[in-house]
Formats: sequence, C-alpha cells, structure tokens
Amino acid sequence: MALDHKLQDSEYILDCGWGKVLVHLKKQFDQWATDRLTQKGYKDFKIHYMPVIMNIDLNGTNNNDLAVRAKVTKQAMSKVIKELKKLGYISSKTDPKDKRSVIFSLTTKGRSLVIGARESVAELMNEYRKKLGKKNFDDLLKKLVSIIDYNDNKMNG
Repeated sequence: MALDHKLQDSEYILDCGWGKVLVHLKKQFDQWATDRLTQKGYKDFKIHYMPVIMNIDLNGTNNNDLAVRAKVTKQAMSKVIKELKKLGYISSKTDPKDKRSVIFSLTTKGRSLVIGARESVAELMNEYRKKLGKKNFDDLLKKLVSIIDYNDNKMNG
C-alpha cells in the first residue's frame, strides 16, 4: 500500500516532470526545425546533422574541436560528416598544423543552411518573446543556460 501511495503522490510528474517537459520541447523543436528547413528547400537535411554543422566556424573547425563542441564522439561524428560531405554541405582538408587532424569547412550550400537555420531560430525566439514577454523569455533562457552550466560543472568537476 505504501508503494501505491508514493506512486499516486508522484503522478504530477506525468504532466509536468522535468524530463517529460524537456523531451517534449525537444521533439517539438526538432519537428519545427525539420519543417522549417524543408520549407527553405533543404529536403535532404536531417535534424541529427545539426549539432555537427552548427559548430563549424567560418574558417573551419578541426575534427577534435568539432566533436567536443557537438558533444559527440569522433566515431559518431564520422558518420554524420560522411553524409554532410556527400550532400555537399561541408568539405574537408588535412590540418596543416597537425597532419593527423582534419579541418571541416562549410560549403556555400552549408553556409546558406546555417544562415537560414540561425535566422529561423531568431524568428522563433522573437515569437516566444512576444508570447511570454521579452524579459520573461530572456530570464528563462538565462536560467536554462545556468542549469546547463551547473550540470556541466557538476559532471566535469
């Protein structure tokens, strides 16, 4: 009976639990981003490419830094890199400073996609600012970044 009582007491998490809220928002965002990129003509682009392509600098990024920024292993990144190269979004060359490393750069197609994605996200954020109020949305964003920093420090420290 005690377990039933504990289970009943925790049912509020079904609707508003931290994990459920985050997973739901992520699914909504991924669907929105996929729809938006499709509308912009990027029908061959998959949402799981985003962490890699969005972390390539204007002058290129080496494979080690890219894996860290994208928060993926080099092995997982390798598959995405192959697909992005095949689709014409990125190019690669040997790092002149370290022959064991590779520098990945955005092609013209890749740059256009990144610009379009960034502009779309800015529009979405402005939509949320109108919905919640600028101060409320910006405060929420700062708090979420603070939670990310807290968790990163906790895991890495």
